[in-house]
Amino acid sequence: MRFTQHFGIATDSSDDWFDPHLTVDTTLFLDPILILLEEAEGSTVWGGAHDELLAHFAECYRRVSQASSSTSTSASVARALLTFPEPHEFCLGYTAKGTSGSGTGVGGANKMMDGIAVALAAGLTEPRHIEEIGILTEGIGADHISDAVCNILKHRFVEYTKSVAAKHGIPLESHKLRNTRAMPEQGRWLSHKVMLPTNPSTGGPVLLVPERFLADLPALNADDWFNDPVNSNLRASLNLQIGQRASKSLIVKLARQNPKALRAWADSQVSRPDLRGYDFGDDPKGVAQWDGKTVEFARDHPIEGVPAVTTSDELWKLLDEITNQFRLFVQNQDGWRLLWNSDGTEKPEDAAQLLFMGMAQYYFRQFGVELDREVSVGRGLVDFKLSSGTSARILIEVKKVHNGKFWNGLELQLPTYLEADQCSHGLFVAVHYRDTKPMLQRLRDLPGRVRKLQRKSGKTVRHLVVDARRKASASKL
Repeated sequence: MRFTQHFGIATDSSDDWFDPHLTVDTTLFLDPILILLEEAEGSTVWGGAHDELLAHFAECYRRVSQASSSTSTSASVARALLTFPEPHEFCLGYTAKGTSGSGTGVGGANKMMDGIAVALAAGLTEPRHIEEIGILTEGIGADHISDAVCNILKHRFVEYTKSVAAKHGIPLESHKLRNTRAMPEQGRWLSHKVMLPTNPSTGGPVLLVPERFLADLPALNADDWFNDPVNSNLRASLNLQIGQRASKSLIVKLARQNPKALRAWADSQVSRPDLRGYDFGDDPKGVAQWDGKTVEFARDHPIEGVPAVTTSDELWKLLDEITNQFRLFVQNQDGWRLLWNSDGTEKPEDAAQLLFMGMAQYYFRQFGVELDREVSVGRGLVDFKLSSGTSARILIEVKKVHNGKFWNGLELQLPTYLEADQCSHGLFVAVHYRDTKPMLQRLRDLPGRVRKLQRKSGKTVRHLVVDARRKASASKL
């Protein structure tokens, strides 16, 4: 359920905030450079926000430079200031389940301190872009940078959310909010009770952010720095094969050898004409529109005649009904369009998983069945887990047919997850995008390999093929 749906809000053109899903984190991130651009345009609401980010990290640079050891007072203060708990009230970022991830703990703080030490050793005594730390440090990515922004500027997002609530008459409740404000000079964080909207799924607060601050990756990221034309000589010296991607560890190594070049590149990116937030209209990652048309379709096509679910057989029957509806939606009701971009490129595999969840979650809730995404089952994260009561469970794995790990998903991942979860039932969903001979052969081989897996594992495993190929207009047939 979206924020607007829960609170019954009708938005207008003046509403510039992202409408978060309240039970599933959206894998978008707050990009510091987009906040910097807002300052450059003279924003009164967000004026000084980027400077506040830099001031926080400038204090961290100062503390790291003064640290005589990893246990010194200065190091301890820097570590505290660089520890950014996952701000689940924003409903953003990567998480294994729901809207409560782990954030940047002490281990991440130590990594950031190491990256800062590299910058200091190169004479870069003041931060100009906090994203540099993510390029200088392995294990620090977009989610960690976004978590830093959320924590440091949280007090601003509190006031922003309150203004939205006042406009729309949204009820507020008192919540204890961690890291409400940073006090970098004093080396600590403050937590306060604040009045904010309540997330019905968690009982915790909700914080809203402007859409224009969100991106799927920071504009300043490791891959873009490595692939920039200014680094052509560096790339040539590595003798990478055509099409071979450099690992993050390799990019970090090169960045640490060339920190001043990294700083110069970062400074040059601020004036790029193409800097903008995520394209919510085209939704290239499939993270924003997955629960719109799918839910509309489900409402218009109710499932009837299915009994309450208490056994695995009854759960299979309900799942069959839902997957038939999903296949109908994708193949015959233009749902496939949500899996393709306007330029003819495919959206990532996650888009197909989210699209399935958008429809399935609506149906399953009517029958009291839990559908959880990316659930840890002891040996990894299974795409979906269905459960009703204590005994009726089905695990679901979704793969594009042309995924290089397609057979691995069926013959290794799914049975491993089933065994780890002590579950006897699994569904393998194959999403078909391409008509190449190898892909068509995979589809022909799929039923036989599923039967072989059942014999070998002793589990009940079924498969479903969803045709997501681009369809020609009926007028052209």
